[in-house]
Amino acid sequence: MVENDSSFYFDHRGCRVQDQLSGQVVAIGPKVGYLFPLQSFSIPRSVSLGYSFITSTSHLWHKKLGHPNSFILKHLVKSGYLNNIHEFSSYLAFDCASCKLGKSKSLSFPMQESWASACFEIIHTDVWGVSHVLSHAQSRYFVTFIDDYSRFTWVYFLHSKANVFSIFQTFVALVET
Repeated sequence: MVENDSSFYFDHRGCRVQDQLSGQVVAIGPKVGYLFPLQSFSIPRSVSLGYSFITSTSHLWHKKLGHPNSFILKHLVKSGYLNNIHEFSSYLAFDCASCKLGKSKSLSFPMQESWASACFEIIHTDVWGVSHVLSHAQSRYFVTFIDDYSRFTWVYFLHSKANVFSIFQTFVALVET
């Protein structure tokens, strides 16, 4: 699109692609996080995204255009923006490893019973709050201590985060005795 005299404009609302020769807006898209997906295409026939002398497959166009979904590719093919329409199969679904990897969730941690070999060898702790709902004892925070070996859990309710250290000292005294 840059080679065909298109200008790109980005702001807090979204992205706009404009043909420099005619001044016509040819594509727009909203700002979604740090991305600007183009959703509305009105590219004039004179501005084609493809060249007729390039033979390409739908998979290669998928890569060249930044991995759009098959709906976008079908729209481009039907609208005639890709001149080599005869190279596309009627079914534009393909196996893209990059898309699958980008959409996959990270693998979970390996299942291991415990890193510790005895009770109280490793203790996990977390402070949670501030809660918008008060507990029965008027607490807005709580701290947890979890023994890695036995998975036994202690929960202490707190009125403020300033009490965490005194609760920790109480827990250490409990463990030592």
